[in-house]
Amino acid sequence: MLELLHDKYPDKHYVGLDLTPEMIHVAQAKNLSNTEFLVGDSENLPFDEGTFDAIICSNSFHHYPNPQNFFSSAYRVLRRDGRLILRDYTSSDFVVWLMNHIEMPLANLCGHGDVKILKATEFTAMAENAGFTVLTMEKQKGFRAHLVARKMKRIDFETEP
Repeated sequence: MLELLHDKYPDKHYVGLDLTPEMIHVAQAKNLSNTEFLVGDSENLPFDEGTFDAIICSNSFHHYPNPQNFFSSAYRVLRRDGRLILRDYTSSDFVVWLMNHIEMPLANLCGHGDVKILKATEFTAMAENAGFTVLTMEKQKGFRAHLVARKMKRIDFETEP
């Protein structure tokens, strides 16, 4: 994803994060300017509050054992009006059940690290629970979740009229 963005907007600054050092080495070998790659946990993003304008999570969410932590961490490190773009797997309730109860256990026997596929409503609920305003939550091509959420300014009703 970063390579595609870098090709289109080479002057922007990018940060890639992955839990596995091997994936970081593969990414670093691409030698993208204005880009740094770090080993880190998406459920506990190692950045200061208000660091980023956008966070893109692409096809890794189903590996997270504590997905609500990701949303909360993403909210923390985004600037006000920042966007979260998340793409992962989803489908109808029945197909999600099949994926979670049949496909994933079989895949994990082969060494995959899949944890859970969420329903579209679960993505939305988790994002909103973290404080995001969900702008878009689509099921695309039957198996893709595409969520866009925005970190809105929180209103302190005690100090603001």
